[in-house]
Amino acid sequence: MVLSLILVICLAGVFCLIPLTTYLLWLSRITRRERPTAVSGTWDFVGVVLGLSGFILFGGGLLLSLLQANVRYWMRGNFEALRDVWMQERLTWMILVFLYFTVILGGITLALLSRRRTLVVYNVEPAAFEVALTEVFEQLGRPVERHGKRWVSGVPLFELDTFEGGRSVTLRWISDDQRLFEEVDRQLRAAISTMTTDDNPASRWLLSIAVGTGVISLFSLGLMMYFVFVVFRR
Repeated sequence: MVLSLILVICLAGVFCLIPLTTYLLWLSRITRRERPTAVSGTWDFVGVVLGLSGFILFGGGLLLSLLQANVRYWMRGNFEALRDVWMQERLTWMILVFLYFTVILGGITLALLSRRRTLVVYNVEPAAFEVALTEVFEQLGRPVERHGKRWVSGVPLFELDTFEGGRSVTLRWISDDQRLFEEVDRQLRAAISTMTTDDNPASRWLLSIAVGTGVISLFSLGLMMYFVFVVFRR
């Protein structure tokens, strides 16, 4: 039982932390750039999903296993009993897996659809971004006013969330004017491409976390290979 539990922990460390480490390394890289980086909300969320894919797949599979009372056979290392249980409860497992992935994929799809008209900008000072944003709308002949997070020009156009510590902003378009959003997106990308930024402390935080998760995943991989080698030598 102890050996099986250690193996599960090692598998979790490998399959859950490697995608997360890769995502954090990517974030640390773009937040080290000398200029801001604009990413569409859709692709930004895809990155988040890929980073958490190990937790979604492996963690979800583990959760489904724990929902089955007969998992105790596996925890005791009785693989033959587990095979018998699988043959008896195949339909139950298939239904659980189907429902799990239906909920997960449905949630991801809805999130992607909601972020189609979203722009995320990394490594930018929020105040400087707001100045550039105001200038873009003035060039388009649509002066904007700020009311809290919401910006209006006769009608509400978008909401702006800022993260000072991470030097990032998220623009969520709420107007029905799709063409205006596309033009704003195009001109904003051009405007921020000429901006320069100072050292971003968030990059160091992300890199430190990525190194930590990477070390844990490599240790888990080495430990897992050791236990597999020991088992096959018996």
